[in-house]
Amino acid sequence: MKTYKILIPVFNDWESLFNLLSKIHDLKINNLGHIKILIIDDCSTELLDKKIEFHSFADIEIIKNSKNVGHGKSIANGINYLSKKNDFDYLIVMDGDGEDRPEEVKELILKSIEIPSVTITANRIKRSESTFFKLSYHLHKILTLVLTGYSIKFGNFMCIPKQDLNLIVSNKNLFISFSGTVAKFIKNKTDIPSIRGVRYHGPTKMSFLKLIRHSLLIISTFRKEVTIRLSILFLIYSTFIFYFFKNNFLLLLLPVAAANALIIFTLFFLYEKNSS
Repeated sequence: MKTYKILIPVFNDWESLFNLLSKIHDLKINNLGHIKILIIDDCSTELLDKKIEFHSFADIEIIKNSKNVGHGKSIANGINYLSKKNDFDYLIVMDGDGEDRPEEVKELILKSIEIPSVTITANRIKRSESTFFKLSYHLHKILTLVLTGYSIKFGNFMCIPKQDLNLIVSNKNLFISFSGTVAKFIKNKTDIPSIRGVRYHGPTKMSFLKLIRHSLLIISTFRKEVTIRLSILFLIYSTFIFYFFKNNFLLLLLPVAAANALIIFTLFFLYEKNSS
């Protein structure tokens, strides 16, 4: 049997983590593979007050960040730590709050048995958040598609084989966006349908502003492709207005040029700021 390491970043929400691990434990999937747990504690301010112990897991390990770095970089830190280990065949990355549903862990494992050595993403087909958030999320997906040419239907929840992990572990983009890095650099992928779950405790931590930042971080993974696409579109636009609106050429050109420059600058700035 193969060994599956489940990586879960956590900041303070230990109650949700115990709930999640209990539900994974109840799936009784240890007959499908050896299950190991890696928890990345993002420098939580609330102490873990009881021992994490479930007999169906072969191993449970907690790694604590030296400082709070956020959800995305916690995943990158965990992957960097695991790159030096040889005690697993597949890595499953998931949130610890219940929004990545534990029952889909079993679906990922079954898919990896059916189609071995291939990255399996959990492609979201339904969400459980508010209507406003759903609309915002759809805008995020459209913006990503327009600027990058990639339709990214998955988040961080996925099952990735060790050899694919080795392809991206030294990539700086990993510290910017795990899902963006996988979308861009891992070509051989398959997927399972995924329904976004409801948080076990409290409201979602993803505000509208955080969603905008999340979207920009994913897009910054494709910053060179975005620069090329915007440059081509700008050339087409400038040619069009030169021939048809020559008298107002600069008036129509400069705002678009400024917007393009701002987008490109923002993407490269985010890359430099978050890639270490």
